[in-house]
Amino acid sequence: MRKIFASALVITLLGSSVYATGCSEMAAFNTKIKKALKTASFNKKTLADIRNLQSECKRQHDMGMSVSSINSCKKALDLIAIN
Repeated sequence: MRKIFASALVITLLGSSVYATGCSEMAAFNTKIKKALKTASFNKKTLADIRNLQSECKRQHDMGMSVSSINSCKKALDLIAIN
């Protein structure tokens, strides 16, 4: 029983590390968004748009797409660059 539990634990830990690696592109995207939200002021509509685009970007990235190829990521970065 202990071997089964230990095996399940190891598989879970290794599986979760796969999702954590290779996400530097997403981390850079999130850092840019957070920095912009702290340093610039956005109206409510723009802020809501940025949040929606950020969520869509994350969802598509979690499905395996590259941040640089996701339109919602590009649109979010364009919105923060304008302001």
